[in-house]
Amino acid sequence: MYSIDLGSLRIYFAAALVSVPSSGVNHDWLSEEWKDTPQKLKIHQDETSVTITGLAGFGAGKGKHVIHVIEPLIKTEHELRAYFLKKAEISKLKQGVLLNAINSLEYPWGKLVSLNWTALGYAPGGAEYCILPANFSAISLGFLRLDWSTVRIHPKA
Repeated sequence: MYSIDLGSLRIYFAAALVSVPSSGVNHDWLSEEWKDTPQKLKIHQDETSVTITGLAGFGAGKGKHVIHVIEPLIKTEHELRAYFLKKAEISKLKQGVLLNAINSLEYPWGKLVSLNWTALGYAPGGAEYCILPANFSAISLGFLRLDWSTVRIHPKA
């Protein structure tokens, strides 16, 4: 189990996931069968952010993910959707298309809101994630995809 600290919160999670071809061969964009697998992580904790480096995978799954509280502070899902809409304006697509690329899921700890760049036509695309913990401000995870069912968020002791 990993843990990171942001502000007054501690976030626990079992794994970050990356997709790999089911065949086990090297990365193949044309592969239609993919599976999720946990990746090893290197975590660097700063005072106001956390940098997580995935040590396996490809593209956005690997590399550095800077986890931080979004400024200015976002406290509602509506504000978080507006944040994603502003980021996605670069695509020049209609607002309805942009809204369809934003997904929201509820968990015991709060909401997971994501922007699916693949749905907007970006390659390799991927999804950009933010979490909105109950009674806290939104946190950007970038393209880091956690095993969402294992996420736990608690106040720091």
